[in-house]
Amino acid sequence: MHNSEKNEETLVLPGDVIATAEEYVPGRNTTEINGDVISLAFGALRKDDNSLIISVSTPKKKVRLHSGQIVYGRIVKMDQRRANVKVGAVFDKQLGLIEYNGDGSIGMSSQYGRNNEPSMHVGDIIRAKILRIGDRGLDLGIFGKNLGVLRTLCSKCRLPLVRRNSSLYCDNCERTELRKVAEDYGMINIMEDMA
Repeated sequence: MHNSEKNEETLVLPGDVIATAEEYVPGRNTTEINGDVISLAFGALRKDDNSLIISVSTPKKKVRLHSGQIVYGRIVKMDQRRANVKVGAVFDKQLGLIEYNGDGSIGMSSQYGRNNEPSMHVGDIIRAKILRIGDRGLDLGIFGKNLGVLRTLCSKCRLPLVRRNSSLYCDNCERTELRKVAEDYGMINIMEDMA
């Protein structure tokens, strides 16, 4: 979760755990997964303590996309050639971070690391740069110190991975996994690319 200095409201990204199902019932733009209430959109967190409903209010601003802009999304499908991304938000210099529902993809030909492991996995939340806007969606890239995976889960037990030096570690399984991580992995800062 991310605090906005302007109105002191809590901003959340898709995939953020915002409450437990014991505390609140999922409302607009949220869902329950394994007892946690998860945000499905970028926006402001709204808690109704009378009816115990938690929801996410999305901004109503429109943005015109262009090459070089930063987007936030989740890897939804992968093969040897491409990683498909469900884009949930875009950073605009004038408007800040705003909701954007769209599709993108990242070419995988140069995205393999040591032992031919992919630098991303399905479910990873990423920050990427728009390289090109095409008929089939956005062509994205994750090269740059502030681009890459922002949050991910262990591929074995599905608990969050923590950063240890240049790799990610699962405290539960006691194993490491490799990803192309952003510099602020685990402590997501909403920003444009500074690289």
